[in-house]
Amino acid sequence: MRSLHALIAETRAAMVPLGHRPSTVWQYEYAWRCFEAYAATRRTDVFSTALAAAYLQELRQQYEARALKEWRFKLARKAVACLAQQGESGEVQWAHLPPWGRAGLPSHHAAILAPYTDHLIAVGYARGTRTVYRLVAQQFLQYLDHARVPALTVVTLEDVSRFVPAVATSYQPTSMRTVLSALRHFLAWAAETQAVTQDLTPAVPRSAGRKTVVVPPLTAAEEQRLVTSFDRTTAIGRRDYAICLLALRLGLRAGDIARLQWDDFNWRRQTLTVAQQKTGRRLTTPLLADVGNAVIDYRLHGRPSSACPVVFLRSQAPYRPLNGKSGVYPVVAAAMARAGIRQGPGQAHGPHALRHALAARLLEAEIPLPLISGVLGHANKETTTVYLSTDTEHLRACALGLEGIAVTREELRS
Repeated sequence: MRSLHALIAETRAAMVPLGHRPSTVWQYEYAWRCFEAYAATRRTDVFSTALAAAYLQELRQQYEARALKEWRFKLARKAVACLAQQGESGEVQWAHLPPWGRAGLPSHHAAILAPYTDHLIAVGYARGTRTVYRLVAQQFLQYLDHARVPALTVVTLEDVSRFVPAVATSYQPTSMRTVLSALRHFLAWAAETQAVTQDLTPAVPRSAGRKTVVVPPLTAAEEQRLVTSFDRTTAIGRRDYAICLLALRLGLRAGDIARLQWDDFNWRRQTLTVAQQKTGRRLTTPLLADVGNAVIDYRLHGRPSSACPVVFLRSQAPYRPLNGKSGVYPVVAAAMARAGIRQGPGQAHGPHALRHALAARLLEAEIPLPLISGVLGHANKETTTVYLSTDTEHLRACALGLEGIAVTREELRS
């Protein structure tokens, strides 16, 4: 058993390569001193997971009672997590903590999810597809645990039917087709491996009732407000401006922006080649001058000194790559909020909204759909047809008049 004081010293040394600022180091030191003081009240100087859990639970109660500030509670969680990592593995790896109270899978369900994950890799699915399929399978298993279904072998068609409307509350209607496909795939795999006793796929609806959504494009004035909303005199402003242009001018997805590396840029030919996370296909697109200049400006005047090959990094130590969902998305969403764009209920205000804006501009310029599909990197050209809803001028030209249609007074009343 290791003393808490010795573990803190080891953790402090292990965190040096992460490059934290002195003020951040001081905050961790403060949090560890508080934890040591708590351990002393429990008359122990030995670290244990039980001691850490009891400490954090007490702080959680104080936080919920508004007797403790949020930043102190978050700091305590991070500081204790670093101690636990050092104690278990002998090193500290920077990672975002999951939301408090997120339940893990019971062991019998985790034993199902692990081989399914291996199966997705063996089949050769793209990384984005594997992520979605695994997530849906995990959500289904978590639902079974919440519904007190003891094992996958006793799941019924009714259990699957009840899961579908439950999971639908977590997704946009346009995403449910993918969710249902993922659920069907998992259940088919479970039947093949005899993890279930019957074929449960008939309980999964064949259609999610997807409707074509009218996507309002950004106006020229809105685009101008957006690109001028960044403070490009700061390092963060330069980074966020470049991220925004990659979505607005090139239509890149958030995950692909987050994974960009310097080798993806061909400055001589003025092209950018992206290994798309969603489709697994490589996409080469012209590197527009304003986009390239923004990226270079960030590299020369805003990017932290780092040997990491990924382009966009956190602005604070440790200088790790941004995450698509929790890093790139908030950048665009915050810029649209500053510019007062798409802030109404249910209105999209992330990188995908800028992708829609690019499609709208191309349609307005009468670019053929197959070319737009190539620009956006769609694996299926039919996917591009949803953007037809943005081209109101051409849709208006297709509208039919009412001349020649005889309507009786009785029909109008009905």
